[in-house]
Amino acid sequence: MKKNMARLIAALGLCFLGSVAAIASSTSQQQIFDFTVFLDGDPVGQHVFRVESSKAEKSVHSEAAFSVKFLMINAYRYQHQANETWEDNCLTSLKASTQDNGTDSVVEGKTNGTGFLLKRELVQEMLPSCIMTFAYWNPDMLKQSRLLNPQTGEYVDVEITPKGRDRVEVKGNKTTANRYHLKTRQFDMELWYADNGDWIALDSRLEGGHILKYRLEGLKNP
Repeated sequence: MKKNMARLIAALGLCFLGSVAAIASSTSQQQIFDFTVFLDGDPVGQHVFRVESSKAEKSVHSEAAFSVKFLMINAYRYQHQANETWEDNCLTSLKASTQDNGTDSVVEGKTNGTGFLLKRELVQEMLPSCIMTFAYWNPDMLKQSRLLNPQTGEYVDVEITPKGRDRVEVKGNKTTANRYHLKTRQFDMELWYADNGDWIALDSRLEGGHILKYRLEGLKNP
């Protein structure tokens, strides 16, 4: 179960980003999003991030911390910090550092005249010039066939399928939203979006029948 959870969190690491698309304007704006993470109904962590938007440009600072206990002992810990910059729907820079149950990793990348140069450990890779991470905040992500995993640096194939209208519980209330199924070689999940485009929830079934859930708890405009 821990291995499966680590894979899923790796893909989600940078991308708990609510509805940034709704905040773009002629002046710079900042929004703070707060997600709570649940495992089998019990809260195991938070992911808080700040998004600054100005015209077509966005910058995102993200911090996440998760701790799973078994018999009152911390069995799994995860901490993640990341910075992304975007222009339109293209990722222009990325720097992510992660502590995954005692294992440290760093992923960096930046666009140049050729494409997006990605660095991870001792590996450098040139990706296409316009790529996206698992940017759930941007509805255009749902049209992609490949996405960048910001923790591992893997550029993976994805299959995203609309599943129609559905009801999901957010902040104690049942909400009607648009559901999508996202599948990769390593995991699959359900995503829910409000009618205004806000990403509000995620569910994934882990090994052993465990359920991992993400729910938007707060959205603030400082």
